[in-house]
Parts: sequence; structure tokens; C-alpha cells
Amino acid sequence: MKLFFLIGYSLFLCSVSNAQSDSLYQTLIAKAGLLHLQKSYKSAITYYEQAFQIQQPDALTAYKAAGMYSLDSNAIKSFQYLHLSITSGWTEADWLLFDPYFDYLRNTYPEKWKMISRTALVAESQYEYTLQLPALRKEIILMTLNDQKLRYQKIQTKNDSDRMSINKQITKSDLSNMSRAKDIIKQYGWLKISQIGKDGQNNLWLIVQHADQDVLFQQTALKAMEKLQRTKEVNMENYAFLYDRAQCNLNYKQRYGTQVEWTNNGEASAFRPILKEYMTDERREKIGLQPLQIYALTYGFNYHTICMKQSNKKDRDYKAQVLLLIDSAKYCYDIKQYQKTYDFYNNASTFLGGMSNADNFEAAIIFSKIAFVNNDEKYKSIALDFLDLLFLRGSLNKKQLKQQPFKILYNDPRWLEMNKRLN
Repeated sequence: MKLFFLIGYSLFLCSVSNAQSDSLYQTLIAKAGLLHLQKSYKSAITYYEQAFQIQQPDALTAYKAAGMYSLDSNAIKSFQYLHLSITSGWTEADWLLFDPYFDYLRNTYPEKWKMISRTALVAESQYEYTLQLPALRKEIILMTLNDQKLRYQKIQTKNDSDRMSINKQITKSDLSNMSRAKDIIKQYGWLKISQIGKDGQNNLWLIVQHADQDVLFQQTALKAMEKLQRTKEVNMENYAFLYDRAQCNLNYKQRYGTQVEWTNNGEASAFRPILKEYMTDERREKIGLQPLQIYALTYGFNYHTICMKQSNKKDRDYKAQVLLLIDSAKYCYDIKQYQKTYDFYNNASTFLGGMSNADNFEAAIIFSKIAFVNNDEKYKSIALDFLDLLFLRGSLNKKQLKQQPFKILYNDPRWLEMNKRLN
């Protein structure tokens, strides 16, 4: 009995030790990632090396470390981690061939660079044989790569006219990529990992993730992804990011805590509001995401997990702030202080999930009435903003739009487009 106890206790200690090591590894990688974004390469390298003493990096992390070493002009370490990345499963040879982080290796060690490039191309070619739709994977990867090349050119240029020209190219590229992505998803649904690989799927997701101007398309992509949820054919981390992104675009609270309040220099101050925040880590764990406490370090801020009681109080206080703003807006409307009505409602609308669908519809009616007696176009515009949000949420119908106050909006292009799409 004593022997069994000792064995069990040893296994328990081993399990605790492994969990602590994994947590420390993730923490170090998160800190390195932030310094990477901030272009503090030497400091990032320090954290990467500490992490790699605990655990060997995966392909992506090894690739990032190789880039840091190249920027630090350390060819030996950079080639070492590039080789490790490729042998561990890095398959995006096209990105490697372009990646400006490796300009030092290309220019200083051209022969070694040719060798590592050939290794990457061979590895990718072998990988493509395992996929059902390798040509489509290649097309998707090149779409996002060309997009990133334009953005890199924009950063590099100092000429204003050149920057304007590149911005036009970026806009054209974004629209073209989104249009092609729509066709792909319409034809195939959400493409499986077995069809285009994890890297191909990641690149397709990136196009959809950046399509904030078309939330309905993001929702379509999410529904397609959801059909694969119980399989190993979809990257659930990508699903979580897109779900939260779409929810925030619809002015709802997020679910997985992937969206943050940005400050500057690659840092953030907090997570954007989360639905039932105390349950977030449980949701994240189910789909393989690290805890919020560690994830926050990636963006340079500290986060402490909250319990159900704290979460509920936070929600009540949040809702109370919104209700106070709405009540203040209505009071100002009653006494004909329309600018203050605008300000209070505008502030209320910035609270994710703060205003219900009924609140949004009532605000649209109020601002349509104001627009009828006040010539300022901003009142029409904000009325249409509230209606447009309801349309995107799928909570608007033709009967609602027949309300008397909305007549003032009838000739507005946004109103006409909304009515057209509701048919």
C-alpha cells in the first residue's frame, strides 16, 4: 500500500511539475511575442532562449526565432532555427522566400540561403502530395502573400504620392481577395485541413478576418466553420478569433477573449468586454487556447482571473452605465436638447452588448424624428447606423421600416440599399 502511495504521489508531483513548466514556457513565449511586435529583437531572443531550455519550439515559434536572429545578424542561430522550423513542419516556402526578416541571410550568405530555400521548397512539395486541393492552397497563400507585400511596401516608402498609390492597390487587393474567398466558400464550404492544409486554411481565415466591411460574409464563413467543429478538419483557434471579431463588429460582447483594447506600440490595456467573463478560460481550454492570464502578456498587460461573483457585479455595473446614458438621452430628447441626445446615445452605443435590439430600434426612431425637425445630416446618419446594426444582426424586417418617422430617410442611399437587401 505504501509503495502504491509513493508511486501515485510521484506521478502527481511529475504532473504538477510538467504543468508548471508548460505555463512558464507559454509565459516566456508570450513575452517574446510582444517584444517581437515592438521590434525589440535582442530582448525577444532572450525570452525565446529561456523558453527553449524548457521545451523545443514548434515550427512557427522556431520560424519566428530564426527571424529574430537574422535581424540580430546571428546567421548561425538563424539558420539553425530555420532548419528546425522546416523539419518540424513549416510549409510556407513562398513566404520564407519573400520574408524581409531574412534579408541579412540572403545578402550575406547567398549559397547557404539557396540551400535552405531548396530544403523549404522540397518540404512544401512533399507536403502538397498529402493534400486534396494543393493548387487551391497555393492560390490562397499567394493571395495573402501579395497582400502582405503591398503592406510592406507601404511601410517602407517615404513618398506621399507613392503611399497613396499603394493604398489604392491595397484596397483593390482586399476587395479582390474577399470576392475570391466568397466564391471559394460558396463552392466548397469552409475548406478542410485535409484539402488545403493548416497553412492554407490559416491564410483563408486571415482574408475573412480582415473583411470587417462585410460582417455578413464573416458570419457566413463562421457558419461554414461550425459544420466542421466536431472534426479535426478546422483550426478552432481561428474560429474563436473570427467569432469574437464578428461579435464585436455586431456590437455584442465577445466569447473567447481574443479581442483587446489597443493602446500603441503593439500593446493593449485590457480585453474588450467578454460575455460571462468568469467562464472564458473554460471555453478557451475546450478549444486548445491558453488561459487569459498568459494570453494578456502577448499584448503587454496583466490580467487576473475573476470569479462568478466578480463577473456578475462587473456586468451589473456595466449595464447600469448604459442604462444611465440611455435614460439621459431620452430626457434630453424630451426637453429638445438634441445634441446632448446624440452624445448620450452615441456613448451608449460604444458599450459592446450594452444596448438591446429594442434600444437600438427606439434610438433609430428618436433620431429620425429629430432629423424631421432639424436639418443636420448627422441625425439621419446615426438613425441609419442603428438600423444598419439591426439589419446586420438579422433583427430588422420590412414591417418595422414602415414606421412613420422613417419617411425622412426614404431617399438616403443607405436606406434604399437596406430595403433592397431585405427583399
